[in-house]
Amino acid sequence: MLDTTEESLYHFLLEHSNNRAKRELLLFWSMHPHAKFGLRAICYALDCSKLDAERVLRTMVDEGLLDKNICNGVTLYSLTTSEARRQPLLALAALGWDRWQLMIRRVEADGSTS
Repeated sequence: MLDTTEESLYHFLLEHSNNRAKRELLLFWSMHPHAKFGLRAICYALDCSKLDAERVLRTMVDEGLLDKNICNGVTLYSLTTSEARRQPLLALAALGWDRWQLMIRRVEADGSTS
């Protein structure tokens, strides 16, 4: 059973993590909330293709979860500066690995039935 905060995070994940790459990116940003990364670093960290990463990053920028900046001709992505949008991701970082896995299993099960 999930507590109220975890229930809120579960609904956030259900809404924003409809595939493996997006779930991994949500976890990635929750662990690196103050950093900026380029596409290559993100692909390497997630072990995913450039096409998959670009697609997920574009979606997350459109959803207001990430900011996209260009610095010296390089596109860098970072967690949004909007506190309301950042909070669920910061709360994910505070979860223990076992609670994270429990939520992901539940999201995957519920997502496949909708």
